[in-house]
Amino acid sequence: MRCSLLPALVALVGIASLAEAQTMSRTPGTFYVSPKGSDEWSGMLSEPTPDGTDGPFATVDQARLALRAMDRSLDRQVVLRAGTYYLSQPLTLTAEDAGTAEHPVVYTAAQGEKVVLSGGQPITGWRRGDDGLWHAPVPEARSGAWDFRQLRVGDERQRLARYPNYDPKNPTKGGWLFARSRSDSTAWFTTVANIHTPGDFIRWEIDVPAAGSYKLWFYYGQLMKPHGRDNNNGQMTVQIDGGEDVWLQGLSDTGGWDQSKWSNCATLDLPAGKHSLTWTNRKGGGINLNALALCNDPAWQPQGIELTASAPGTQVLVVQAQSYAEAKGRELKVNQGSGFAARKDELPFGVGDIPDWDLTGAQIQVFPAWGWVGGKVQIASADQEKGILHLTGANASQEIRLGNRYYLENVREALDEPGEFFLDRKAGELLLSSRRTDLATAEVVAPRLDRLFHLQGGGGSWPEHIRFANLEFRDTRYSLAVDSLYTPDDAAIWLDQARNVAFDGCTFTKLGGYGVKLLNRSQDCTITRCQFFDLGQGGVIARGDDATKASNCTIAGCQMYDLGLFYQHVAGVYVTAGDGFRVAHCDIHDVPRYAISFKSYGAQACSHDCVAEFNDIRRTNLETNDTGAIETLGRDRKPSGNIIRYNLILDTVGMKHTPDGKLLSPYYTWGIYLDDYSSGTTIYGNIVARNVRGGYHNHLGFDNVVENNIFVDGDLYQVEWNGRADMRRNTFVNNIVVYRSPDAVYQKSSGWDPAVLKECDRNVVWWTGGNLATATNQTPAGTWAKWQELGFDENSLVADPRFVNAAKDDYRLQADSPAWGAGFKRIPVERIGTQGYQP
Repeated sequence: MRCSLLPALVALVGIASLAEAQTMSRTPGTFYVSPKGSDEWSGMLSEPTPDGTDGPFATVDQARLALRAMDRSLDRQVVLRAGTYYLSQPLTLTAEDAGTAEHPVVYTAAQGEKVVLSGGQPITGWRRGDDGLWHAPVPEARSGAWDFRQLRVGDERQRLARYPNYDPKNPTKGGWLFARSRSDSTAWFTTVANIHTPGDFIRWEIDVPAAGSYKLWFYYGQLMKPHGRDNNNGQMTVQIDGGEDVWLQGLSDTGGWDQSKWSNCATLDLPAGKHSLTWTNRKGGGINLNALALCNDPAWQPQGIELTASAPGTQVLVVQAQSYAEAKGRELKVNQGSGFAARKDELPFGVGDIPDWDLTGAQIQVFPAWGWVGGKVQIASADQEKGILHLTGANASQEIRLGNRYYLENVREALDEPGEFFLDRKAGELLLSSRRTDLATAEVVAPRLDRLFHLQGGGGSWPEHIRFANLEFRDTRYSLAVDSLYTPDDAAIWLDQARNVAFDGCTFTKLGGYGVKLLNRSQDCTITRCQFFDLGQGGVIARGDDATKASNCTIAGCQMYDLGLFYQHVAGVYVTAGDGFRVAHCDIHDVPRYAISFKSYGAQACSHDCVAEFNDIRRTNLETNDTGAIETLGRDRKPSGNIIRYNLILDTVGMKHTPDGKLLSPYYTWGIYLDDYSSGTTIYGNIVARNVRGGYHNHLGFDNVVENNIFVDGDLYQVEWNGRADMRRNTFVNNIVVYRSPDAVYQKSSGWDPAVLKECDRNVVWWTGGNLATATNQTPAGTWAKWQELGFDENSLVADPRFVNAAKDDYRLQADSPAWGAGFKRIPVERIGTQGYQP
C-alpha cells in the first residue's frame, strides 16, 4: 500500500491516527520482529493491530523462515524493533537464506531503536538470604544442563568469586598469587641473566666470618663461542667495598647458557665482617650467573650444589646471584632454570597461599610459562601438605614455572565482595553479593549459548549477500578447553564458508569470546563502523590453514577496547591464517596483547598480502611480553607482501613475572614486531612512540622495507635487528628517530652482519640523552663513525626534526623541519583512526 493512500485509509476506516495506519502498511519482502509480537502473525506489520489479530513476529528465526519464501528479486529485510531478544539456540543461516548482489538480505534495527540479541537467559526469583547474599533458583545447574561462569546485572559484569580479590586500583598488577616452591633448593636453579652490556653491575652484601685469603668461585652458564670467543677472561671485575677492580679469569664457556659449572675466577683478601661485593661487566660479554662462593681453603673444590667445608676451620660462604642488594642492567632479568621440575599439570604454592577450601569445580586464571599467554585452567585437587595444585583439562597445556601469576576462581568460600557471584551446582542456586536492592526487577543474565549466528556453507553453497546493521550482540559462553592458549577462538558470530556478508554499525559486548570468527574459505566479508568492547577474548579472528583460510575481508572504522578479559593471547584483529585482509581506520586500545596480528605459522598456514593502515593504536600488550602492537609471523619463510602503513602506535607496554613473584612492567615489547622470518613486508609512514625495546623489530626477516616512519622514545633501543644468516637485504630509509634516555641506543643487532641491511640512509636521528658522535654503543658497529664507514647513514642528519608538540603526541613536522629537506614525506595524520574513516 503506497503511503500516499494512507490519509484516505484513515478517513475511510476510522483509524485513529496516521501513525497507526503506517504500522498497518505492508511491504513485500519486509518482516518485523518485536518483543510484543507473535510467531503466529504475518510479521509484516511493525506493531500489533488494535484487535490483536496481526502484527510482527516474536522471533528472528521465524522472520528468517518467512524470508526464504519470498521472491529473491525483492529487497528482503528483517526489521527488529527495540528490545532484547534472548535466543534459545544459535541462528544458522545457509545458502537458503542468501541474498543476491542486487538484492541483499538485511537484518537491521528499526531506525533509532536499540536492539540486543542475547545468548543468555534472565535469572529471576531473587531473595535476600540470612547470609547477606542474594539467592536465585537455577534448578538446571544440578544436572549440568546449565553451567555458567559469567553474569551481568544490567550492563555491569559481575566477577566469578575469586581469591585473592580484584584490586580496582591496580587491575593488572594487583590481586595475584605467584607460583612458588616450598623447597629451598630451587634457588640453585635461578640465574641472573642478560647482563652482557658494559656497565651492568650486581652488588651483594656479604658477612665474612674470619679474615683471610679467599678463593672466589662463580657458578655460571655461558656460551660465547657463537659471538666470536669462547671465554670472558679479562672482561669483568669484582670490587670489595668499592675498592680497586679485580679482573676475573677462568670464565670459559660451559656448553650452554643453562649449563652451570663452578670456576675459580679470582682470589680476594678479605677482613672479617660485613662487606659489599660488586661484580661489573667492564667490556661486554654474556654470562648467566647462578651463585658465587668464597672459601679460605685453597684446596677446596665445589661440586654441584651440596657445598660442604673440606676440614675443620674451613670457611665457606655461598651467595645466590638473585639475592643481590642492588643491580643495574639494561636487559637484566632473573630466570628460573631447568632445575625446578616445571610441569603442565601442577602448580606449586607457598604455605598459606591457598586456604583449605572445597575446590570442586574451581579454576585458575593463570599466565603460565614465559607469560606470553593467559587463560583459564581447571583445578583437579589441592595437596595442602606438599603445596601442589593439580590441574586438569585441555588448557593445562603450558608449563607452570616459578613466579607465574594466578588467582583462584569459582570457589564458594571466596564469595566475599560485592560484585562477586557463585553458582552452587549441588543446591541449584545462584549466589550473588551485591549492594543493589532492586534485583527483583533488574535484568540479571547469564549466558547459555556459545554463539549467536552461524552462517554456514557447505560443498558449493554459500550464505552470501547478507547484511547486519545496527544490532547489538551479547551474552555468549567461553570454553574451558580451547584448541590452544595461543589461539582461543570462541565467537558470537561464525562466518563459516560465507561470502559477501557485512556487519555495519553493530556492537559486540559482554561476550565470552571474540565478536566475529571467519573460517572455512569465507571471503569478501566486511565489518565496518562496529564497536567491540568488554569481551572475553578479542575483536575479530580468522582461523584455518591454506586450504581453509578466509580471504579478502575488511575490518574498517571500528572501535575495539577492553579486550581479553578471560583469555589474553588475543588481538583486536587476529589473522592466524588469511590472505588479503585489510584492517583500516580502527581505534584499538587497552588490550592484553596485540592490536593487530598477521600470522604465517608455516608453509601450509600463511597470511599474505594483508594491510594494516590508518589505525589509532594505544596501550597494547598490557599483560603479556615478547610482543608488539602490530605483529607478524613468517615461519613460511616467504615474502609476505604485507603492508603496515600510516598507523599511530603509542605505549606498547608489556608485563613479565620474575621467579620470586615480582611483576616487571613495562617489559620486552616493540611497536611493530616482524617475528620469525617475517619478510617482504613494507613498513611505511607509521608514528610509533614509547615502547620498551624499540619502535621496530626485525627478527630473522629479509627484504623488509622500513621507510618514512617516525620512531620516538624506545626505552632500550629504537630499532632492533636480531637473527642469523637469513636476515638480509633489509632497507631503513627516510625515517625520523628521536629518543632521550641516556641509556637508549639508536640501532641494535645480535648476529650482526652488514648484509642485514641493503640500505640505511637519509634518516633524521636526534638523541637528546647523549652525543651520537662520541658514544661507543649507538650502532651495531659501535660508534657512529664506524657505522658510516660501513656505508650506513652517510647522508643522514643528526638534527632536531622539530615536531609540532611531541609532549601532546602531535608528531607533525613544523614547516622549517630539516626532515623535509632529507626527503621525508608528509604523514596524513587526519586520516588516522575512526575519525578518518570514509565508508
